[in-house]
Amino acid sequence: MMKKYILFIVILFGLSTYSQNEPLDPHVVKKIDSLETIVYNSSINKETKPKLVEACKMLIHLFPQLPFQQQIEHAGRIQIITENLNDDEITLKITSILANAYFKIGNYDSSIEAYYKIYNLYSISGSEIDKAEALMKIGLNHYMLNKYMKAKDYYERALDSFKKNQYFTGIAEAQQSIALILSHWGEYDVALTYNYEAINFWKEIDNIFQIASINFNIGKIYLELGDLNRAKECFEKSLNLFSEINSTKEIAILTGYIGDIYVQNNNYDKALEYYLQADMIGQQIHDKELNAETSFNLGKIYKLIGEYIKAIDHHRKAIKLNEDEDNIKALAENYVELGLVYFNLELLDQALFIYNKGLNISLETNYKFQTTIYYKHLSEIHSQLGNFEDAFLCYQLYIDGRDQIYSAESKLKTAELQAKYQLSVKEKENERLRHNEQLINAQIKNQWLIIALVAFALICLLVVTTIFRKRYRSNRKLNVQLSLKNKKIEDQQKKVETLNTDLQTANNAKDRFFSIIAHDLKNPFNSLMGLIELMIEDYKTMDDEMRQEFLEQMKSSSDRIYALLQNLLLWGSNQIGKTEVLTENINLSNIADDTINLISSVAAKKNIKICKKVPPETYVFADKNMISTVLINLVTNAIKFTPEDGTIELHTFIKDRNVEVMVADSGVGISPDNLEKLFRLDEKVQSDGTNKEKGTGLGLILCKEFVEKNHGKIWAESLEGTGSWFYFTLPASKVSSKEIQDTHKESKEIIPATV
Repeated sequence: MMKKYILFIVILFGLSTYSQNEPLDPHVVKKIDSLETIVYNSSINKETKPKLVEACKMLIHLFPQLPFQQQIEHAGRIQIITENLNDDEITLKITSILANAYFKIGNYDSSIEAYYKIYNLYSISGSEIDKAEALMKIGLNHYMLNKYMKAKDYYERALDSFKKNQYFTGIAEAQQSIALILSHWGEYDVALTYNYEAINFWKEIDNIFQIASINFNIGKIYLELGDLNRAKECFEKSLNLFSEINSTKEIAILTGYIGDIYVQNNNYDKALEYYLQADMIGQQIHDKELNAETSFNLGKIYKLIGEYIKAIDHHRKAIKLNEDEDNIKALAENYVELGLVYFNLELLDQALFIYNKGLNISLETNYKFQTTIYYKHLSEIHSQLGNFEDAFLCYQLYIDGRDQIYSAESKLKTAELQAKYQLSVKEKENERLRHNEQLINAQIKNQWLIIALVAFALICLLVVTTIFRKRYRSNRKLNVQLSLKNKKIEDQQKKVETLNTDLQTANNAKDRFFSIIAHDLKNPFNSLMGLIELMIEDYKTMDDEMRQEFLEQMKSSSDRIYALLQNLLLWGSNQIGKTEVLTENINLSNIADDTINLISSVAAKKNIKICKKVPPETYVFADKNMISTVLINLVTNAIKFTPEDGTIELHTFIKDRNVEVMVADSGVGISPDNLEKLFRLDEKVQSDGTNKEKGTGLGLILCKEFVEKNHGKIWAESLEGTGSWFYFTLPASKVSSKEIQDTHKESKEIIPATV
């Protein structure tokens, strides 16, 4: 989280446009070498000075294309030559390159020194706005050093200069930066005021990027206050603005932040959706640092939802990317999460190896906070492995490290609060002295007026109190009686509304039932009777092929009638409460096999592949007959709406204490309007299959009732022209963390059952 926050600060000032991830052009290196040869081998005189100046300007143009450390090396060497040229413009540009490069590699003290030099150079030229910009950069370096009092002082000096010169961009940037410091101190009200003032200036300039950045900062404030709903609103507003200007990297970062909020709300499914979206966006721009961050988030969320294999894959990906970027601090954090996954899987040897590797990295970089975390986890692992001596040693190191951190934080906080207190005392004293004389004069002038107004107010209050007291006594009894009558009326209205709702539901069910009998049952009978009548009349004139065709049509009509009657009987029995739920431990893999075998001939007619991806030992606690009926209906529907040569897949997923079953097809899909009407008896959704197969929609109603009787839920998703996905959940049984791991291993070896 903190890395993403710092990233926004750097973006705010736009210190460099060069990406260190881009490969270095060998032609650029060759050109720099040739120009430096000219500069170092030429003496400064009237004849050579123009040539030296031109060479230096070309080098200044090429240096930003080098890695930051090389910028420092090359610019530092050339700085001596440029100072002897007495050209302020070149000196200023070289110093700016050094200041920016020092900042990028984290050498903030050297960056501050370089920006002081820039400030002095602008003081000579008399550019007030440029001087204020240099003060902003000095303040940013102090901010990165956690010297917030100094940073705020430089920001305020810059703000005063920007206001004097009516430079709106600078005013907005300074207010935005001051708000960040106030947020750190916990002065959220003042920070919000500065942020909203900055937004008004950015709106005047019409800078959408900065408006989006401030909305992000406001969201961070609400996040610190624990107001997750407001934080989410601000992040979404910022995300929409970044999307409007197609700022891809910031879109990915904001998407990850929204995912963080859903994690705090324990809505892991929604968090996973946003993390996946952030990862997909990050892949488009090939930013390794961002991709490492999104993979790290995915690893954490998969760990939270118990999908440990995926968690391991994403943490390993994050580690590889951070190793490529040499991001040591991020690596230390990655190994902690990866070790936790192995620990949850009870793979203690692997967890021990990972923690030791991460501990070495933390010790090398003196990352004290992360080092204490490793010692704590290592103590737990050694304790479970029976290495009690090592467990005690690691726990002692954890306690010592924790105490050191808290002591250092306490000293820093005390110093910060003391400085903040002294500043507030000074400001209050200045304010008091400034307004003391005006206050005394105003008090003397208004003293008698205040006395008169108070006396008049007391008289009016007495009169009004007397009037209302009388009215209150007279209306008190009436109000009580009216309240009792209103309560009775409200109770009666609620009963009437409940009865009307139940009556409407029953009436809709009755209408739907008779509609099915009158229309959907009547049509196949008419078709069957017509075929029989034609066959009787023309039997002698028909050849064998025509008779065979008539018989096949009669068979199809009979199958439809039988299926409809079967669903009607099951639904009717369920409605009157005659259907008993006999729950037991059942194997979904076996039921899936029975379903595929039962309807394989129907699928074969359309050359449809049915792939079963259900692990062999997938147990649920439910009624076997009901779940078999649900699967048959869903797979039959999928066959009906899938064109020839299509595919149907059966999947299961372990989620918390439930098994989620998915029936996916590559069919025609369902429109959004019809998707909302599925599983509702009061809405009729009827459409023909790809081969004009008919249906009533009663099968899905039956599926919904059977799944809910088994303590599950059912829903559907679809894309028109792409396919449909029907899901339902059932309570899982015989599931443990060890069996989850074994199940994942076995599921990779399953051969799809193809029809």
